[in-house]
Order: sequence, then structure tokens, then C-alpha cells
Amino acid sequence: MTRFWFIDAVKFFGAQCILLHHLSIYSPIAQEIGLYYPLAVNDFAQLSRLAVQVFLVISGFLLAKVLSKMRAVHLPSLLLKRYARLAPFFLLSLCMCVVAAFVLQDYLWGSWVPEVPSLLGFLAHALLVQSVLDVPAISSGVWYVAIDFQLFALTMFLAWFFSSHEKIRVDNAKLKLMLSLLGLASLWVFNRFETLDNWAIYFAGSYVLGLLASWARDSRANQRLFLLTWGLGLLSVMYDPRIRIEIALIIAMALFLMAHNKGEFLSLRVKAALATLGDSAYAIFLNHFVLILLYTAVWDAFEMEGLKASFAMLLLYWLSALAFGVYLHLRVETQLARLEWTPLVNFLQRFRLRPATELYKAI
Repeated sequence: MTRFWFIDAVKFFGAQCILLHHLSIYSPIAQEIGLYYPLAVNDFAQLSRLAVQVFLVISGFLLAKVLSKMRAVHLPSLLLKRYARLAPFFLLSLCMCVVAAFVLQDYLWGSWVPEVPSLLGFLAHALLVQSVLDVPAISSGVWYVAIDFQLFALTMFLAWFFSSHEKIRVDNAKLKLMLSLLGLASLWVFNRFETLDNWAIYFAGSYVLGLLASWARDSRANQRLFLLTWGLGLLSVMYDPRIRIEIALIIAMALFLMAHNKGEFLSLRVKAALATLGDSAYAIFLNHFVLILLYTAVWDAFEMEGLKASFAMLLLYWLSALAFGVYLHLRVETQLARLEWTPLVNFLQRFRLRPATELYKAI
């Protein structure tokens, strides 16, 4: 699949915002800084969480690239492959958080510190239904993995529905029109009710903007559909202002304008570094919370205080979270991705059901 340096850079930046966001709302380190700069810490905590919109739009954008190369949809295989792509590394990260919270429990306090989950609680996380079942989260941001899977499943269901009886491309006009309507329904109706934030329909507007932005460069008709959806989405935030949707609109338009830029002003070494950092975003996103637990324990154990100590620990946390995420991506996540985690797919294929395309190994 073609590399997009712009997407790699945006993913990396978004991951940094999320890890600093969680530090600012959970750790006593940020609370100490807040004693000196309360408004700055509060504003940063509110704004940095909006980076989630970046990942929603980009996920839709990249999925559209794969859909464009498909000619058939075998829904069970695709869902199993997607789950196998997300779950093993996700569960490993959860286990690290549980172990860290247990080992460091004498130095951790507060309602944000995760408790050792019950078997049913861990199973709910493993099945990505912890949010809809209102199970206490083991780690920060785990809800996003569940939402990502829901959005993928919803999109692939629509792709299957509109292509299963026709010998045409998966990304056909009917699918694109339905996705546009789904996105607009989310932007105008469902996204306005925060009680729905455990369900894909709440986030579908941002995801669909990414899908349509990706297809927009393929033809004038696709471009018109994207611009129409984008314009109606803009009207929705003029009617009911929501900064999260404003961010999604900005990112979608930036992808439309910039994603295919070849970045000729960048050296190959810089592009390679951006590719590694962009690919590490998922590992950074999943595993920074265990370092928040560790640094909080160190802070409390040594009874640290003061602005200089806070900024020093903040810098050390950020650098170590970045290094830890990159290391886990290169040494663990990539190795897990190479393993065969889809035995059920092979079982289904024995019955000569239509196999999932090999392109989905890249998802």
C-alpha cells in the first residue's frame, strides 16, 4: 500500500496529544503543574483529547484505499482478520496495565487507578464490549479500539450488502451514497447526544468523512459527493457547534488536499522515520498508560513536588512513552502481525466460502 508521509506525521502528532492528554487528567504530576498554571493545564486537557478525531478520519481514509481494490466481501473472514489484527496486542497491553497496577498498588491512589478486573470484566474487554456493558476500563483509551472495530464492521457490512448480488466493484456508487447519508445522520443527529458515545453511530460522521476524502480524488462524482457531505457537515456545526466535528472537518479537508503530496522536500531518511513513528502510533496509544502508573508511583514514593520536578518528570515520561511505544511496535506488534491468528478463517475456507482478499493482511 502507498505510504502517505502526511498521514504518518499526523498520526504521530495525534498519538503525542493523546498520551499527554491522559497524563494531564490522571497523574499527580500534571496536578502539580496545575497549581501554577491551572487554566493552561485545563485547556490542554480539553483540547488534546480532540486528537481522537484525527485517528477516526485517518482510519476511514485508509480503509477506503483497501475497499477500492476489492471485488468481493467475505464478511466473517474480514471481521475475524480485523479482530485478530487488533486484539492480541491490545490484550497484551491490558495485561501489562493489570500487572503494573497490582505491583505498584501501594504507591497509587485515586479513582482513576484500575482495579484488578474480574474474569467477566477481562472477557468483556477481550470481546471489545466493555463500554456498552459499562465495565470499568482497565486502561485509558481502550474504548477507542472497540469503536474502531464497530466502525470497521459497520462499513464492511454495508460494503457486503451493496455488492453481494452484483458483479461490480465493492466501492460502488450505492455504497458511497449510503455512507454519505450515514455520516450526515451522525453529524446532524446522533453525534449531538453524548449518551451514544459507546456506539459507532456517534463517531460515524468523522469516519465517513475520511472514507469520502480518500475516494474524492478518483473521480469528479466522488469529489462532488465528498464536498457536498463536507459542506453539509459544516452546516451541522454552524447549527450546533461542536469542536470535535470542526476538527474532523479540518482533518478530512487536509487529507483531501495533502494526503497524496509526495513530500519531495523531505529526504528518504525523514520519510522512513515518519513511517516508523506513524506505524508506532497504535503501540504508543495503547501502552502509555502503564508508564503513567509507573511515573505516578515514583512521584509518590519519593514524595516529589515543585514545578521543576514536575516538568522534569513530564519530559522523562513523554520521551520514555515514545521510546516504549516504538520498541513495542518494532519488537512485539510486528511479530504478532506476522503470526497466523485467524484459524477460524481457515476453517471457514474449507467449506469453500469466498475467502477474504489478501489485501486485508495490511489492515
